[in-house]
Amino acid sequence: MAVIQESKTVSPTTINKFLGLNLSDTGDTQIALGESGRMDNFYITDDYKLRKMYGYKSFDSFNSLIRGMFSTKIENTQYLLVAVGGKLYYYLQSQLDDEENWDNIQGVEIGSIPDVDASFFEFDNKIYILANGYYKWDGTTFSEVEGYTPLVFINTPAGNNGGGTIYDEINMLTPKKRQSFNGDGSTKAFKVAQDNITSIEFVKVGGTQTSDYTVNTTTGIVTINTAPPQGYDNVEICWSKDDGDRDIIEGMKFGTIFGGDVDTRVFLYGNPSCKNRVYFSGTAFDGDIAVPSVEYFPATAQVDIGPSNFAVTDLTRQYDRLLATTNKPEAYYLTLTTEQLQVTLSGGGNTTRYVPSVKTLPLNQSHGNFAMGQGQLLMNYPVTFEAGAIMQWKATNVRDEKNVEEISQKIKIDLDNIPISAIKTLDLQEDNQLWIIYDTKVWIYNYINKTYSRLNLPIGVDNITSLNGKVYMSTVNKEIIKFSKNFTTYDGETINAYWEMNFADFGVPYLRKTMNRCWISMQPQNWSSADVSFVTNRAESLVTKSIEYKKQWFDNVDFNDWTFQSSINPQPFRLKLKAKKFTNLKLTIKNEENSACTILGIVMQVESFGYSK
Repeated sequence: MAVIQESKTVSPTTINKFLGLNLSDTGDTQIALGESGRMDNFYITDDYKLRKMYGYKSFDSFNSLIRGMFSTKIENTQYLLVAVGGKLYYYLQSQLDDEENWDNIQGVEIGSIPDVDASFFEFDNKIYILANGYYKWDGTTFSEVEGYTPLVFINTPAGNNGGGTIYDEINMLTPKKRQSFNGDGSTKAFKVAQDNITSIEFVKVGGTQTSDYTVNTTTGIVTINTAPPQGYDNVEICWSKDDGDRDIIEGMKFGTIFGGDVDTRVFLYGNPSCKNRVYFSGTAFDGDIAVPSVEYFPATAQVDIGPSNFAVTDLTRQYDRLLATTNKPEAYYLTLTTEQLQVTLSGGGNTTRYVPSVKTLPLNQSHGNFAMGQGQLLMNYPVTFEAGAIMQWKATNVRDEKNVEEISQKIKIDLDNIPISAIKTLDLQEDNQLWIIYDTKVWIYNYINKTYSRLNLPIGVDNITSLNGKVYMSTVNKEIIKFSKNFTTYDGETINAYWEMNFADFGVPYLRKTMNRCWISMQPQNWSSADVSFVTNRAESLVTKSIEYKKQWFDNVDFNDWTFQSSINPQPFRLKLKAKKFTNLKLTIKNEENSACTILGIVMQVESFGYSK
């Protein structure tokens, strides 16, 4: 006798929160509802919705690989800077925003730099460039940084054999030094503090430059033909002697602005010849006024971090501390204080010297950074990159193994398969996103809802920056591209977006189930579409259901002749997919059109039919 098997309806399964990519090594039966074991060219919005990635378009190309990119604002003008082919170029934001007229866009040449990887930082409304040299640009003038000429001694008595009161330290950037002397009305010969000098740059008496002198470069004695009158510090001599230190600064790869409580200095790192050493800038003097200057690197303003056979790979500021990471891997934190020393002048009164003190303290002996200069500060938490892992630092002032946590477990399988030292990163603050690029892959970490997305690009990319909330990259084809929500393709190629849910058992893994209906809510846009299918433990769907919105625009219509009703509110699509006798099922959603796709929610209704075999 036939037995009629009674069905039982299982409570509907609803996905209202899409939780992004989770590449679990135990399979996607073990990941949470809303997570995806395969998700490409979709990204997760702040409110956990699934949105197809917007596109990009190229707007300029070169004959050489692009060596560096940087965005900045000088005065009231925003620029995109590009280093390529031994030249530095700029593009105006106003040009880049005029996307309909890109056929005529060209970068404006700023100046020449070595054709090597370049990095940038901003200080005092100027852009400084490190590229096996040290350069600056203020929006008008471009030049190699000459460096502040230090006043190394003051109050030098007339006839003294090069002595005086120590004031400034030697600047590693320049061979030039200054020294001031007290004239006594009769002395003509004044000896500077170094022998075997290269040349005299100038001589001033009473603040006025004179050429009425002779010099012995071997002894460093300058003889002024007319004896200067009596006075305090009324003779100033500037000379040159190359101490061979400029190459050290020019060989630095990255700079981080830091000064303790305020940003008054730049800390440079990355020179392969002194890879664990950090140099920091000093305080120059404009007359009697102390001015923070990134064109002054005192010879003693340096600190060694960790063993000399390992490199400092990143410096990231957090509050009044500087997180320093190495590729040992290890981490340290730096604090900086500045002491004001009063210098008594021989003519009476005092002047002030500013002496910095940097303390380096060990922080963590297990975690560091392997991606040179790519650390980011996300919501005041430093983020660094290790082999196969992204680490977030919760505290940078207490030595504790718990002060750092991994935030990349969900994409660890991907990270294990790439050289982490080759990645580039960007904090796109406008969208609360950390972008990580390597070759044709882009991982996007939304640090508000802690979800990951992944893009598969048709071409490799190697530099990244953002300007006014828009992402710019350079490609291995020597092009510059801009990502924009106005673009629906990857530079003319259709964006193939794909998402699949976890392999769900709907809370009853031991029962055979059938699903005849599901509902998909999609945001109406000018043109929105998606293809929906499924995979079960038994088979793939033989039928794909398509959903679509298209809005009509009536710009030239006389609405007096029309009467209609329309809605821009999302409406659920009811789909009959007919999945039978499964224990586990996953929905798949793809978009292979030049259309938008934002999935707001999914509801699946299944019925059970006895125990699984």
